[in-house]
Amino acid sequence: MRYVLWSSLSPSQLIVMVTILGALLLPIGRGRLGRWLSMAGGAALLLLGVLPTAQYLLEPLQERFPQPNLPARLDGIVLMAGAEAPAKTERYGEPQLSRHGGRYTTALRLAQRYPQAKLVFVGGPFRDPDSGALAQAGVARELLVSLGVDPRRLVFETRSTDTCDSAENALRLLGPRPTEAWAVVTSAAHMPRTMACFRAAGWEPIPQPADYQADLGGLRTSVFRAAENLLSLDIALHEWIGLAYYRLSGRTLEFFPAPRPGSARPLPKPSNGVTPE
Repeated sequence: MRYVLWSSLSPSQLIVMVTILGALLLPIGRGRLGRWLSMAGGAALLLLGVLPTAQYLLEPLQERFPQPNLPARLDGIVLMAGAEAPAKTERYGEPQLSRHGGRYTTALRLAQRYPQAKLVFVGGPFRDPDSGALAQAGVARELLVSLGVDPRRLVFETRSTDTCDSAENALRLLGPRPTEAWAVVTSAAHMPRTMACFRAAGWEPIPQPADYQADLGGLRTSVFRAAENLLSLDIALHEWIGLAYYRLSGRTLEFFPAPRPGSARPLPKPSNGVTPE
């Protein structure tokens, strides 16, 4: 239910609704209120839609955990749910992913590099318990097996309802030993909240970010696309609010966790003023 509410009342939706409401009020005698709402909505569209302000809110989230120094051996790879598109998968008969499908390409790359590692999907049932419709784990299983992952390597945690649930349930299900090395794969902007939850649960997997959404490497036409910026706004505020809520409710021990010393792979130094990709 909370995901439905967020989709309906997300920041981008509210901005559009306020702007439309203001325009509708103008011709029916509520000119003053209509003008205020229209001006507020228009200003928000300019500041958060046309200008790349939302990209700047998203960038510190996705850059908090750089690419890691991976060990010679991984015992397991935890793939966080959230990139699956169950309704489209069931309708068209072909596994479908959302814009966060980069989680899967990264997880599959690790699975190929570490053929002995378990691949663990965390965070959603195979079928919706109420409607019986295909759900997140169902899409994940269909996609991963069809791409050649040995089913004997796959483990599914299907009871979690949010990120901290996923961390706690994965720890109980897998029981990783202190000597084992595990990586967790999720969207780069989601990694701070993910690591806050795993640390609160008492587990320190290697953070492997994927699915980078913001790109402020230079001024390009794509930086000023309102639809992209409003979507970035929704993603960024969802993560910042989630970080604050988890910390204030006591579910995590850190508001904005940082990498452990030595865990991140250093970026190459730029030469001739060119920033490395």
